[in-house]
Amino acid sequence: YARSAARARTLFEAGWQCCHLGRYEEAARWLEESLAIGRELGDRAHVARVLQPLGLAAFGRGDVDASRTYMEEAADLARESGDKRELAAALNGLAQLHRVEGELDAAEPLYDRVVGLARESGDSEAIAIGLLNLAMVSIGRGTGDRARPMLIEVVTIALEIGSRPVGQSALDVSAGYGAWLGEWERAARFFGAADAQAVEIGLQRDPTDESFLMPLIDRARVELGAEGFALAERAGRALTYEQSVGEARAWLARAP
Repeated sequence: YARSAARARTLFEAGWQCCHLGRYEEAARWLEESLAIGRELGDRAHVARVLQPLGLAAFGRGDVDASRTYMEEAADLARESGDKRELAAALNGLAQLHRVEGELDAAEPLYDRVVGLARESGDSEAIAIGLLNLAMVSIGRGTGDRARPMLIEVVTIALEIGSRPVGQSALDVSAGYGAWLGEWERAARFFGAADAQAVEIGLQRDPTDESFLMPLIDRARVELGAEGFALAERAGRALTYEQSVGEARAWLARAP
């Protein structure tokens, strides 16, 4: 195959799609070749674009050091070029690494910067991603009351731009927020709704979000008992996407 810019772009798209599906080994293969072609061609913009999903793939494979190396280079290149979107994506990836290692003091200001950059560039989806991560940090620090307005904005964005991946993630974090509040049935219901969406559109939780959510869901399962949890989860799975996101929006508007 010709080592061309067109091939590099195609490999990037294939690798990015595999990342979204949780197929990190396959993603890494496509993205590493795409990166190599970009370096051969001296295409710094392409290199910067590939590094962020490559960092995600490395993290998904459990190689935290490689992930950090990719994300740091991506951030450096984005700063050089002044590309706010790429810088936001790279900083988000670095913040994810801090968060999964329990370094919330290091993660939070990076997520704040991500949201700021996304607002400056008018990238609604990136705003939503940054706010979801900040909400998870707040819940993880025991200050989950700060998460509610963030989640309300995220659900609003999901509905405005028609992004089901953002809506699915909002349901996941709403499930975690429900558990933090001790609303166990609500947590199980939103968890079921999010899982149903994951099956339907094929978008898997990334490992960082999994490490945030599952301890809270396990607590809900203990509090409700296996049968009670399964009942609430099944009820959530039975909801359509529009029903589940609408229910989350209404609940968040009146939640404590």
